[in-house]
Amino acid sequence: MIRIFKWGDVERYLFGRNSMSETVEKLSFDGMDFKFMAAYNQYSEKFDGAENERQLELNDLITKLHSKEIDYDAFYAAMATEDGDRYEFHRTKISTSRKFAYRKNERKVDRIKRHK
Repeated sequence: MIRIFKWGDVERYLFGRNSMSETVEKLSFDGMDFKFMAAYNQYSEKFDGAENERQLELNDLITKLHSKEIDYDAFYAAMATEDGDRYEFHRTKISTSRKFAYRKNERKVDRIKRHK
């Protein structure tokens, strides 16, 4: 006897969850410190506009962060993978000079300008 399965039945059997028909619920946590609350707000904003698969990923990320399996840098990097909105800080070199060297250089530049 041949039995035909629907994809939802196969997915429920394989992955233990329903397909797109069920909605994913937003997680909530008690006793949040400031850093976790900021991360949770970011999670909440992303969760509201995401599809079901992305919502599952977001739930997994916030759960791992809450249980301290990942750190905040990894959390924010994973949150921004799809959107590309992560700002990468790049340090630039600031050149400095002493007051005497700066004035000496300014006199030289002024002399060159004056006699050009």
